[in-house]
Amino acid sequence: MKLSLPILSVLVTLFCISHTYAQDSNLSGNWMGKVKMGEDYPRLVFTITMDSNNNLQGTVGSPDKGIKGIPVSSIITKSDSVIFDISAAMAKFKGILSEDKKSISGVWQEGHSRQSIILKSITEIELLNDDRKKTISYKLQHSNKYYNFYLEDKDVSVLNDLMLTLDSNYVVLTDIMKTDFSDKIDVIIYPDIEKFHKAIYLEDAPDWVVGAAGKNELKMVSPLNPGTVHDYESLIKAIVHELSHTVFINMRPQGQVGLPKWLNEGFAFYYAKQLSKESKDQILNNVTIENIPSWSYLNKAETVEFGENQGYEYSALIVEFIINKYGYESIRKLILNPTDFSNIFGLTASELETNWRNYLIEKKETAINTGSHE
Repeated sequence: MKLSLPILSVLVTLFCISHTYAQDSNLSGNWMGKVKMGEDYPRLVFTITMDSNNNLQGTVGSPDKGIKGIPVSSIITKSDSVIFDISAAMAKFKGILSEDKKSISGVWQEGHSRQSIILKSITEIELLNDDRKKTISYKLQHSNKYYNFYLEDKDVSVLNDLMLTLDSNYVVLTDIMKTDFSDKIDVIIYPDIEKFHKAIYLEDAPDWVVGAAGKNELKMVSPLNPGTVHDYESLIKAIVHELSHTVFINMRPQGQVGLPKWLNEGFAFYYAKQLSKESKDQILNNVTIENIPSWSYLNKAETVEFGENQGYEYSALIVEFIINKYGYESIRKLILNPTDFSNIFGLTASELETNWRNYLIEKKETAINTGSHE
């Protein structure tokens, strides 16, 4: 469950302003390479242009992940050396421009991951025509109005529960978010934790990492073999969690990029009903103004740190607070415009965060006075 895949693995949580430190008109155009991500090789596309002052500027995206238009924070060229930096993502490409100016050979670094790739200069038409077909290792067992289900024969018995759960939540979620899908969503069920972690390129991930989402795609471990942390019921909730993510990716041109982690994961965790009464009671019993994590911390925490420090639970409580006070429509607007707090709430982000902290303290005091949590 507790994992989603933005642009590539954990790309960008904030937008950044483009800057250029040197100019080289040979870089203008589209540059495409492919990166390894589990058993997949999604395209990585840089679009570089010259502004009115003849300064280079650029964006990066991944057509296969439904991501586009992420600003490149800096473009540095020196002789044949090229650096594209996406600072908020802790992502960077360093390469050498070929003599014929048609390719850049270098290293793509994203977080702690590094891999060699070659970016090739392509035209807009070539980019549009490079519509590769997705390869899925498992058998297509069933298709309906909204989904294609891929899984091994031994896991077919979970199909009915998955279909009932996903169909009903598709209708509710697309209604809440006022969106729809032009294509069916591929649901890929992996027979065990090991194969799933290998598929998402996180072979050392803990066993609580059982699901992932992408553009029109849901990946999850089979509920029949959930590993050491989850069970059948929690895996059925996990697929709803991932459905929330793919809805966000579908409704936002930039996918999950720029979406605060507390909002992205918090809504998915809240909507999928993964915030148990026991977890909520534990947080409220122990909460003090001093130990409530900041929204900044929740946004910056790495996936494992986030999960192991109750990041999902605290984030779901933020979403619960906003929905209770402002309604689902405010959440939808915030997902589309995650910095527009003043127009959506009439408050700054800091003021809303303070109100949430007070909300938790008030719920704790109410529980103490009444002897139970709401």
